Amino acid sequence: MNTGALALLIPILAIVGGYVVAIMKIRDKQGVSSCEQEAENQALRAELATLRQRVEVLEQLVTDDSFQLKREFKQV
Repeated sequence: MNTGALALLIPILAIVGGYVVAIMKIRDKQGVSSCEQEAENQALRAELATLRQRVEVLEQLVTDDSFQLKREFKQV
């Protein structure tokens, strides 16, 4: 290989290597973000489940006949 080709090949390899390293760093960040987002999603799902249970209990209380009867007595 002549020196001219070698002189041209070295900077090209350095530039390509820099891009590869940058891409690997970006993928690592996305992997960490993905894990964090998954943990947050799990926490939000758990909170949503508890809120749904609370709403069901409140609906049962409000639709209960004795609750409505008490409410009507208070209005009178």
